[in-house]
Formats: sequence, C-alpha cells, structure tokens
Amino acid sequence: MKGKTIIIFGGEGQLGKRLSLILKKQGSTVISVDKKYIKSNEVKRKSKNYYQANIDLKNENSVSNLQKIIQKKFKKIDGIVFSATIKTKDFYYPLKDLSYLSWKSIIDIELGGAFLVSKYFGNSMSLNKKGSIVFVSSIYGIVGNDHKIYKNTNLAKVYSNKSQNKNIFSNSAYAASKGGIISLVKFLATYWEGKNIRVNSVSPGGISNKMEDKRFVRNYSNKVPLQRKAKLEEVCSSIIFLLSNKSSYVNGHNLVVDGGFTAW
Repeated sequence: MKGKTIIIFGGEGQLGKRLSLILKKQGSTVISVDKKYIKSNEVKRKSKNYYQANIDLKNENSVSNLQKIIQKKFKKIDGIVFSATIKTKDFYYPLKDLSYLSWKSIIDIELGGAFLVSKYFGNSMSLNKKGSIVFVSSIYGIVGNDHKIYKNTNLAKVYSNKSQNKNIFSNSAYAASKGGIISLVKFLATYWEGKNIRVNSVSPGGISNKMEDKRFVRNYSNKVPLQRKAKLEEVCSSIIFLLSNKSSYVNGHNLVVDGGFTAW
C-alpha cells in the first residue's frame, strides 16, 4: 500500500480509525472523512501522511465540493473505503417504535451517501483510469437477524441510550441499506467497464467488543463455526486486500468475513 492515496469515509468510526492507522504504517497517504470533524472547506493535515476533512453525506454539494478539493490537492485517488454509518436515537428500538424519519436518515447516509461518493469520486477515478473502491456491508445485508441472541443481554446498555427498552433490537433500515450496498457494488463493477476501476464490498460478522457480556458473546459465537466474533484487524486486513494490487482481478465481489456465520 506504500505510496497510495486512500480516502476513508466514516473515518471516525471504530473501523475507520483502525484502518487509518494500519494504512499509515504501510506507507499510504490517508484522508479521513467524517461529519464529526470541525466544519471546514479544506482538507487539513493532522500528521505525516494523515489528513482530515468534514462532509455531509446527505448534501450533494458537500460531496461534490470535497471531491474537487481532494482532486486538486492530491491529483490522484488510488482507493476509497466507504464505511459511513449513522445511529439515530431510536436506532435500536422495536420496529413499531422506529420513526420513518430515522429510517430515511439511515438509508440516506448508508446507501444514499454511497451513491454520491460513487458518482463524484468514482468519476474522478474513471478519468485517471485507475482505482479500487471498497464498501463496507454486513452479514445482515445477506441474511436476516436472529433476534433471539439479543434477549437478556447487556447490549442495550452498551449501544443504546438510557431511555431504551431493556432489550436491544436490530434495525430494518440498516439491513436494507447493507443489502443495497451489495447490489450497488455489482452495478458499479460493470458500469466502469474498461476504466480499470474495481468495486467490491466486505461483509463482516460481529466484531469483538470487550463491553459486551458473556451471554451475548456466547449466543453469537454459537452461530459461528469458528466459535468467536471477528477481530477488528481481521476485517481491516480484508479491506486492505481489496484495495491492494494483490486483488487486481477481483471485481464485483462481496467478501464475507464472518467465521462461517452465513455458511450454515
């Protein structure tokens, strides 16, 4: 990955932060993009080979303007990772209590944002006739949730707010957007035919979190042939593989990194 310029959308997330660190160590120039950064019309250098930029993925002008700024400053984009996500206040509520506004917000960021990034940054890659785009999907874009594994665990305390019900619930908009990502990947992989742009996705299973209680970890692990949750580095390694030249003939693929969760 040495000498490559990589943009990570969702750079302040758990995955984005770790991926940025690994890529920097491997010699890449990393541009971490997130709404959590202080608003600015510039891409700001924070350390050697590491930059930060603010974006609003619901705003097409925001995406378009950032693309122009990055193109002017860095001249080329070798890789893009799209791992942006949003957790609304009622994200973990039962379906009957999830507002339609929240449902649309999740779709807008996780699927609409993927479209806008593809439209503007993908076009930049097509002009250079080179690039690799990796979207982060999920096993829940492939299979349905087993809601039983969340019951009587501490996940509501770990991931949700204090006003939430005792049990946590999966989000239908999250599943819909992740399934949409996989379909979008297949479309884009063929759209830029002859432009030397590869488009793939990674669908991770659950990633280890030390705050989750033993009951949930056991419930989840019992559904995995490898009998454990994923390590963050294992997901990062899969993304880096798809960004690198080692996957130069991989295109339109959804790489499932789930320990066999979806293989039963």
